[in-house]
Amino acid sequence: MSKKKIIILIAVILALPLTALTVMFAIFQCPPAVNAIAACLQPLTGISLHIDDISLNRYLGMNLSGLHIQQIKENGFDFFLENADVDAGVGKGLKIEVEKILLTGSKFTFSIKDEKSETDPFEVLRKLPPIQLLEVRNGHLELKTESAAYSVPCVNLTIRDFKPEGGGKLNGNSRFNIRYNGTSGQGRFEVDLDINRMSPRLFGSGSFRLFLVKGSSGSMMLDDLKLTTGLALNGNVFSLNSAKAEILSLSRRGGSGKIDMRNIKAQLNGSYDQKTSAFNITSFEGSASGIGMLKGRGAGTIKPLTWRASLRASSLDLAQVFGLVQPLLPEDYRKWTFKGKGGLEVESEGRRSDGAMVWKAAAIIDLSEGGFASADSSKAGERITGRIELKVGSPEKKRQGSFNITLEGSEGEFLWGQYYQDFKGEKVTVVSQGTFAQNPFSLASSGTFDLFQTGHYVFSVDISQNSSVFFLDAKGVSCRRLFGILMQNYMQQNYPNLQDMTLDGETDLKLTASISKQRKMIEGNLALRGGAVRSPSNQLLLTGLNISLPYDIVLAGTPSPGSVNEAGQGFLAFELLEKGTLRIDKLKTPVALYGNRFILPNPIDFSTLGGKVHMAGFRAENLLSPETRVQTGVTIQNLDLGQLIGSSVPFTLTGLINGDLSSIVFQDGKWNAYGELVIQIFGGRVTIGNIYAGRLFSLSRFFGADAEFDNIDLEAVTESIEVGRMTGLVKGYLKNFMMEYGQPVSFDLVIRSDRSRKVPQRISVDAIKNISIIGTGSGAVSAVLSSGLNQFFKDYPYSEIGIRCTLADDIFSLRGLIYKGGNEYLVRRAWFRGIDVINQNPDNAISFKDMAERVGRIFQPREESRNMSSG
Repeated sequence: MSKKKIIILIAVILALPLTALTVMFAIFQCPPAVNAIAACLQPLTGISLHIDDISLNRYLGMNLSGLHIQQIKENGFDFFLENADVDAGVGKGLKIEVEKILLTGSKFTFSIKDEKSETDPFEVLRKLPPIQLLEVRNGHLELKTESAAYSVPCVNLTIRDFKPEGGGKLNGNSRFNIRYNGTSGQGRFEVDLDINRMSPRLFGSGSFRLFLVKGSSGSMMLDDLKLTTGLALNGNVFSLNSAKAEILSLSRRGGSGKIDMRNIKAQLNGSYDQKTSAFNITSFEGSASGIGMLKGRGAGTIKPLTWRASLRASSLDLAQVFGLVQPLLPEDYRKWTFKGKGGLEVESEGRRSDGAMVWKAAAIIDLSEGGFASADSSKAGERITGRIELKVGSPEKKRQGSFNITLEGSEGEFLWGQYYQDFKGEKVTVVSQGTFAQNPFSLASSGTFDLFQTGHYVFSVDISQNSSVFFLDAKGVSCRRLFGILMQNYMQQNYPNLQDMTLDGETDLKLTASISKQRKMIEGNLALRGGAVRSPSNQLLLTGLNISLPYDIVLAGTPSPGSVNEAGQGFLAFELLEKGTLRIDKLKTPVALYGNRFILPNPIDFSTLGGKVHMAGFRAENLLSPETRVQTGVTIQNLDLGQLIGSSVPFTLTGLINGDLSSIVFQDGKWNAYGELVIQIFGGRVTIGNIYAGRLFSLSRFFGADAEFDNIDLEAVTESIEVGRMTGLVKGYLKNFMMEYGQPVSFDLVIRSDRSRKVPQRISVDAIKNISIIGTGSGAVSAVLSSGLNQFFKDYPYSEIGIRCTLADDIFSLRGLIYKGGNEYLVRRAWFRGIDVINQNPDNAISFKDMAERVGRIFQPREESRNMSSG
């Protein structure tokens, strides 16, 4: 071959690649050609590619627009690029070097499977050339999983000095929008990162700033989250250094109530290992809404879930804590207020095993200067101090959960309605241990408690879905100490007449309380030994009291219909009962308390006050309900009235009391006695009936009755009651008599002369003066009685007495019942001489207080004015 031909052949060989490159260069600058080739290759690659425009230059520079690459399979990636500018060249060793890449308006949608992948996500980066500057403007990234969607719009990212073997600086910011299983969030983030190595794992450090405008998860809402933290990327380990978070508001809406926490602040240091899913929070501090500072630490793994954590708070503000949980409380308690300081220590560890959580925890809660108050201030507490120590372990397979708890309470003042008590210096301790199950729920517990050092108390609790049972065994309980601490002050405040009452003796109590859907009841046995009740101000003394009482009481549901014998009888006995002049020696009787009934089945007979009393048993039904009903009956023979009254009135009364109150019934808060009492007094008889009473141990106690009297000797009356001497007989009645709060409220009293026997009828000057004072408020009659011949007489004969006194609505009225010549007489003179007592002002009415004041003046000298006639 000639030299010329060889040169032509070499030229052809060299020209062919150049021609091919030229053709390819031309094709790649022709978008229709590129799109046609991509369409032909789509069945083989499974990738759809389309480009609007592209241009290349000989320096490896490129500009393209409208690039769209999509993976055809389900959940494949989708990439769109609005515009790209690339400045590149060939460096030493014919290596490609990129000076600048500018990507504008890119959008990348990528689906990720939830399972772990062991592949290196950064392996593809090792195949890239060095890049001095990579800039992404207004990018958009969407990541989708089977359960979540993450949207990151407006991505602005700058990477400088990228090297495939590792290295570079990343600076970026973007908005984001997250949706995941009912969780959503909107905000933006900023990141600065120095990358030391990128493959097989990322190594570097920098900072991260997150601004969450709004977020929600279920009913929880979050507003204005700011997070700043230092970042450290060490392969699989991701660390947060000096992370600080601030949240303006974290709230709960809907459900049983609203929660609103504000000004939440937290700091933490921690790390997370992506390979092992281990996390470690080396320090944590947090506070919110002024409740105080919480400090903690924790460690564990995400898969499988395990943890070990601790949390401490030295001074929590209970008022603020209550403010957070207040919306979750029942409606009646949401307006209560709480205060105080609390300390908290919690240690917990656990794991997920066989689809269930297995955990254990220990907690210590301290309370100081605690207090609470209801909205109407009728219930309150102050200066409450306490401590709770709790250890809990969750149920496991074939094993129930367990707990141990110790509660201590001391000091404190309590107000509950009318009950108030200051427990200064007193202490309550409860120690309990037990087990529980979660599905279905059940709990069993037993323990002891010390109630103000009053005795020995043992208890147990058994709770299940169908029923709950509480058992208490109290032994050697000091009645004096228990009554003194719990009830003495209450009695002084609400029952002043019993404020000096004391209770002695030693009590044993067994109590079982059971609750089911059908019934709520308590049953057990009460024993009292050496009991005594004393109240000197009430002249009350009860000694040698011994009680043995089996009982069962139904609080809800139908009581058992059993009989006394079936229920079991106890007994009640005492050595001495004294109430004023009433005295009863040695009494013992059977007693039964069953089916909400209290029964003394046998009649009781005893002698007292010189006479005899027969009580025809005692029966109380429907105890502990508004329909409580009590029934008994009493027969009285020859009780000495003088001994019964004693020194309770300022004058001497003698007489005998007989009566038959065959039925005494308590119902609807009121006692009614059916029958009559007959008192033989002042030579005549007083018959009392329609007796009723109520609120016997309260200041507002009331009493009422009607009475009729006849053959009452005024001489005997005025000898005992010094209102001025009178002789004669009177009769009459007292109707609608009622006393309340210790004073008369109403009555209608009529007094008339009784002519059943002929006796002298005379009235002394003193008696006339006193009747005048009561009737008019004036002692003016003294002028008449001291003038003329009247001054020589000490008494006068009269022919008739007729007086009516009424009290209603605090208005007292005195009227005469003798009418003649247009006058109204209280006392009518005899035929030949005497003094008429005339009611000069029949319409006169005064308050009961004024009437009582007039009665108090009857022994005092008064100014006189004429209001009487003589003759």
